[in-house]
Amino acid sequence: MDTRFLTFMEFQSVYFYRFITLAIFVASGVLLLFALPGMKRAEMWVIVPVLLILWGRFAVEYFRVKKSGPAFLHDDELVISGVESRRQIPLTRIRSVSSRHSVFMVRRYRSWTDHLAFLQVTLTNGERIYTLVESKVFEFPAGKGTLRAMQAAVLSAKTKTPAREHGPE
Repeated sequence: MDTRFLTFMEFQSVYFYRFITLAIFVASGVLLLFALPGMKRAEMWVIVPVLLILWGRFAVEYFRVKKSGPAFLHDDELVISGVESRRQIPLTRIRSVSSRHSVFMVRRYRSWTDHLAFLQVTLTNGERIYTLVESKVFEFPAGKGTLRAMQAAVLSAKTKTPAREHGPE
């Protein structure tokens, strides 16, 4: 299976670029505050909503990255390793896997066409776990290779489980 999860070192790079993007947004906000008194009303009606939409999207991605951790598949388990803990989640406990494109969390150190996607794993108890995977800019769904591999692994694990329970006696 072709799973392209981000490694711990690549996560550190994402955290760095997330900080740089936050600094750029803070600077643009400060500059906007100084420029607002001299702007015409028509200019404000264009610039302010666009910046608010961008800031909102960045806030969503900021908190998704905060919840994310490096992951990999090992022996019918999804292993999420973080700074504080390491979780091993049996693939049979996964209800669904979906992915979403990332707008601001790009991998600038590689190529402008290499972006990231948020892989959302929903467990049977409703808990959502996020990780980051490699994706292309216009790939649909985001990170489709890893998404398909995860869905196939979950399906395979779920079909193996009944066979083990009702095996030869």
